[in-house]
Amino acid sequence: MTSLSQSMRDHILQMLERNGGKMERASLRRKIGWRYAVLDPALEELEKEGRIKITLGRQGGSISLKK
Repeated sequence: MTSLSQSMRDHILQMLERNGGKMERASLRRKIGWRYAVLDPALEELEKEGRIKITLGRQGGSISLKK
């Protein structure tokens, strides 16, 4: 059982889909309007499930949908 609510999961995935499947972490945070304390655990859980890929980089990294 996951701790991430379905609506949070859907919101992140939909935002990524609307933006070509890939976004910078900071841009995703701004568009969704969540603090990193909420966003980061949600992203980590989606990555563990194999739904997204997190790539670390100079500017904080990018998030992309896995196909």
